[in-house]
Amino acid sequence: MTGFGRGASGKGDQALHVMVRTYNARFLETKIRGLTLAPEIEAAVRDKINKTLVRGTVHITIEKNRDVNKGSLSFNRQRFEAVENVLHDIQREYGRSLDMSSLLSFEDLFLNGDENTHHEKTIISALDSALEQVHSMRTKEGKVIHDDAMQRIGILSNHLDSIENLTEGIVAQQKEKLHKRIADLVDKVNIDEQRMAQEVAILVDRSDISEELVRIRSHINQFKTFLELEEPTGKRLSFLLQELSREINTVGSKSGTGDMINIVVDFKNQLEKIREQIQNVL
Repeated sequence: MTGFGRGASGKGDQALHVMVRTYNARFLETKIRGLTLAPEIEAAVRDKINKTLVRGTVHITIEKNRDVNKGSLSFNRQRFEAVENVLHDIQREYGRSLDMSSLLSFEDLFLNGDENTHHEKTIISALDSALEQVHSMRTKEGKVIHDDAMQRIGILSNHLDSIENLTEGIVAQQKEKLHKRIADLVDKVNIDEQRMAQEVAILVDRSDISEELVRIRSHINQFKTFLELEEPTGKRLSFLLQELSREINTVGSKSGTGDMINIVVDFKNQLEKIREQIQNVL
């Protein structure tokens, strides 16, 4: 969800540019700096952001084109002194020093003509141009994330096939292992085959992972479907990853063979890498 865009609009005293920076975040938070906007214009800007970007931290900077040769340029002493007093109070009471340059822009300290003459149409036009660039950048990033996630989901499908193949011989392995253990404890004693079959059945039932494998296959198929939708699916994808993690943990706890454990470990590793990418998906 990272992106950057810059747009310009207006002529003469109405000329301005808008910069939009977006960062990954769980919710939508919009911060506007630069020109002091009329309440109705700021509301229109925020409404445009809410409808376009959905979520993420959004930094918007609205500035007039800097041309010191036209119009009158004056120092906004009142604002400078007010901010400086607040910074001194923070340093005195909390012992922390803040840099004024990180808090104020050029337009915060200098006045160039009438600060409130910009029309909503001019600002929104520049904002639209900036948002188009943000969307383009996000789209490119989304394509990379999509391809990476699909590749890793393919690895998970292959791991699932391997796990299913390994489970086919589990019953015979468990029966042979139980026979060997009893034979080691009780030498030259006849074994009740019916009782042996019951014990093996109980042991196999405890280690049965067929239901987990069915659910994992279903979650993988749903994940692929959601990745192809032209709508926000980030929350649904995150939920499926949680369910996949839970199911594969159960498979790992029920499986005692070395080969199975190795597959489960890499399965979980691939899940974690997908989860890191999906955090950037709307």
